[in-house]
Amino acid sequence: MEKPLIKSLNMNKRKLFLILIIFLGFILRLWKVGEIPPGLNRDEASIGYTSYSILKTGKDEYGTSFPLSFKSFGDWKLPLYIYSDIFAVKLFGLSEVSVRLPSVLIGTFALVIVYFLTKELLNGYKYSEQAGLLSSFLLAISPWHLHFSRVASEANFSVFLISLGLLLFFKGFRSLLLLFLSSFVFALSLYSYHSSHLFTPVLILGCVIVLYLRRTSKKVIFLFILPFIFLSFIIYQKTFTSADKTKLSGLSYFADKYLVYQKISLARMEHIYQSQLFSQVLHNKLTFAAGRFTENYLKSFSPEFLFLKGGGNLQHNIPNFGNLYVWELPFILFGIFFMFHKKIRWRYFLLFWLLLSPIPAAITRDAPHSARMLSILPLPQILAAFGLAEIITLLKDKRIKKYFLIVALFLLQINFVLYLDRYFIHFPQAGEVYWGGGYKDLISKISEVSGQYKKIVMDRPDYSPYIYFLFYQKIDPADFQQKVVRYTVDAEGFQHVKSFQDLTFEKLDWSDDLLIPGRLLVTWAESTPPNATRSAITVDKKILNRMEEKQGQIFGLQIGDVIYNRLLQVIRLKNGTPQFYLIEVNKNV
Repeated sequence: MEKPLIKSLNMNKRKLFLILIIFLGFILRLWKVGEIPPGLNRDEASIGYTSYSILKTGKDEYGTSFPLSFKSFGDWKLPLYIYSDIFAVKLFGLSEVSVRLPSVLIGTFALVIVYFLTKELLNGYKYSEQAGLLSSFLLAISPWHLHFSRVASEANFSVFLISLGLLLFFKGFRSLLLLFLSSFVFALSLYSYHSSHLFTPVLILGCVIVLYLRRTSKKVIFLFILPFIFLSFIIYQKTFTSADKTKLSGLSYFADKYLVYQKISLARMEHIYQSQLFSQVLHNKLTFAAGRFTENYLKSFSPEFLFLKGGGNLQHNIPNFGNLYVWELPFILFGIFFMFHKKIRWRYFLLFWLLLSPIPAAITRDAPHSARMLSILPLPQILAAFGLAEIITLLKDKRIKKYFLIVALFLLQINFVLYLDRYFIHFPQAGEVYWGGGYKDLISKISEVSGQYKKIVMDRPDYSPYIYFLFYQKIDPADFQQKVVRYTVDAEGFQHVKSFQDLTFEKLDWSDDLLIPGRLLVTWAESTPPNATRSAITVDKKILNRMEEKQGQIFGLQIGDVIYNRLLQVIRLKNGTPQFYLIEVNKNV
């Protein structure tokens, strides 16, 4: 009678451990999520306001009703995160927390999925239960997963859906319904993040090969891929004519014209003594692309990217900290070794997943890229958990096992505490300039003084600063849709806002803009001329004629008036670096 009791107690302990892991992961993802990262990036602000617009009007900012692909800045965002965020905006209002909350919840749910997925992948392994708990714990504290679970990340949604799809797929060998559902979930990943448009179809191909090798009937294989084919057709016909065209134009290897010229044209010129045909065979777009792909692919597996510094995009990483803990490296390597040594059933599929994961990032010019390679998760945690569990079982001597666990936990604790210090203490200060830091205070100040000026002009329209005004002022979406004036679409497919209400977004011309009174100029501190805030100019006939010709109106300015410009306020970052200048242009008659 004692065995069932012990078995039940062990099961209760496992459930308790899993609940504690989920609670830890949830707290790490939710704590101060409205403040850290420091400020919204423009994509987050766009996602939040678009959800708000759909909630209020059923239309996006362009007036399109319930679209499947959102034009946004011209980068065409996918719909899943935006529609998911509507519920949070409805419940908590438009705020930093409501925008990031869906990612927090999805990131937390992923901890449950990886537990069951690990058990399924290691089915038949004696310690699959322990490995499942370990992989869930490692994902709960993972720098890579934590960061993307604390921002409005479409890539984080994709990771969750792909992991869930794999879980349903492997469980689907015993249930046709689960197999059918897995295809549906895989297809949903295409509606979450653009990199999935490449990664998921190839992963589905791997799943089809698995079914074929298991001698699954053709009818079942067809039923498996049918939902994916149907749903992917719907989204691909939207994105291939809009989003993918825009993104590839800016992210392809050939977007950097100088580098293309250097690697192809200049390289050909250096073949002084060889034939022209020989130089063309060696130096062309195909060899250039192949070289960049190989370089990017290998960089994605580099220790520097994975364990030391992360990627170059500072909105996807904290400065000088890897995507994975250095502590995990030996256990990941051991996990790969033992996976083949023990002949784990799905070892080749896991290897296929590992080798596939860098490809979406490798085909772009700014690889390695933490967001585009996020689909590798939670595989490193699964491998590390398996490697750790296997090492522990190999250590027969209890004293050695005890010392090993003490050292391993000590190294993990050091890594984890260091990460918490970097992320929650230093990152909000050092990283604010790369996020939307300062925008909230800036817009609050402009709202206070806007009635004092005939016109407010903000610099750098290509930075899309308008979206922060929409977000923080909670501009009525219906009013914005009717009154907004936009620039024409640029060469890369982006479309920027020119004006709405009393706000104008245009590149400042300092030789003229400082001469027009009655306006407030808003710009970045580093782009402001040294004398912009203390100039005094007596208007003569030439200046007056030029202003009339350029602006069409001069706000009652007369010859002989003295123009003066003064610095109204500097919006500063927390580390003391000035972010924005507000320059008041006035006249002294």
